[in-house]
Amino acid sequence: MSLPSMSNVEQEDQGQERVRIMLLGKSGAGKSSSGNTILNKLVFKSDMKLKRITSYCEKEDGTVEDTPVSVIDTPGLFERDTKKEITVREILKRVKLQEPGPHVFVCVIPLGRMTQEDQNTNMLIEHMFGPRVWDYTMVLFTHGDRLEGKTINDVITESDENLRNFIRKCSGGFHVFNNKNLEDQTQVMRFMEKIQTLMALNGGGYYKTELYPKQERKIRERQQDILSERNEDISKKETQLKEHFQDEELNTKIRDLWRKEEEDARKAAERKSVMAVFFSKGSILLVLLVCLLIAWALQVSVGWLIPATIIWIVLFLIGMFPSIPEKMSWLEKKMQ
Repeated sequence: MSLPSMSNVEQEDQGQERVRIMLLGKSGAGKSSSGNTILNKLVFKSDMKLKRITSYCEKEDGTVEDTPVSVIDTPGLFERDTKKEITVREILKRVKLQEPGPHVFVCVIPLGRMTQEDQNTNMLIEHMFGPRVWDYTMVLFTHGDRLEGKTINDVITESDENLRNFIRKCSGGFHVFNNKNLEDQTQVMRFMEKIQTLMALNGGGYYKTELYPKQERKIRERQQDILSERNEDISKKETQLKEHFQDEELNTKIRDLWRKEEEDARKAAERKSVMAVFFSKGSILLVLLVCLLIAWALQVSVGWLIPATIIWIVLFLIGMFPSIPEKMSWLEKKMQ
């Protein structure tokens, strides 16, 4: 398995920038199988008998025709045995794996009607990446072997309105894969043609950090800065690993190293974000604290002011702390 690129220099094949494709969707939708189909090799685990298939984001490189591509497989959203906030955080924190950003998000959906879980997944995707995400998204239907003589256009025409409305929202349109026929690269070439069209509509650009929701954008920017500051130290650790390991074991060790570094950088960025919000939005809190100090200095009764100040501090921190679990709780209530 190929190593994720951790340098600041974008991987290129003969001067061509790699097309970065991020697969998103609920658990069991067929993301990993679709990644294997795109790359025409078995690199992502896709055994449906496994309890949990993809736990971490993984990136694999390949070539479709003469186009170099990078496929990023992600854990299933709404995984039964995993809290959503853990999965969301795993996807969002992998800034180096996605660097500088995906060219296209591929929303993978099993062939058939759009379920409530599918709709919830789409709401979660927008909450993670921001409303502009659909300008960079195409829908990929899996289980093309079940078409039974129909075309994908026939299926869309006969589908429910929710599905058709969702496809309209995605600028990249839709495509279908038969992942049981890995050798059929015609379906992959047509898929890549649609991606190239979508990229042209977006001026050839990728999904930049500034397109993320404001709070997430600030965290990502800080995380990227922290990783840049630690780049020399991380490079030394990679060199040490190369002296003791090789081949697949080395690949695994380096992947584990970067997962830890990204996790540590994410935590530090979140802490900085809390402090920045506290000091930038805390003018009212500051006034209350000043009043408390003045009242204490003048020996005025502050029985009413102390509990009021404490309550304000608690409400302020709860309201402004950028924790993903709280975001998820809000989102779950909205989905109900």
